[in-house]
Amino acid sequence: MATKQRKSTTVEMPGVTAEVRQPDHYIPTRDDLTGAANAVRSYLPSGRTMAFYGGLGALAALSMIEWPVAAAIGLGVAVSQSGGSQEKQGS
Repeated sequence: MATKQRKSTTVEMPGVTAEVRQPDHYIPTRDDLTGAANAVRSYLPSGRTMAFYGGLGALAALSMIEWPVAAAIGLGVAVSQSGGSQEKQGS
């Protein structure tokens, strides 16, 4: 297998020789970035679900409801949604 030649520059001075090499960096392509974005999107909830949790967080932040109540509502909704999706997949 052929080895890749790296560009280098040598500077010679009295008593010192310095060699500077070009770093070997990988630059991602558009396909790499698209694949990474799609992988992240697959883990995110839908826009409607994010709006619900955002509104719930805003209500808690503005003290319209207490944060433990908001956490309980959010947890209850998350558990009920995950249980429903597993039930549909099993059928």
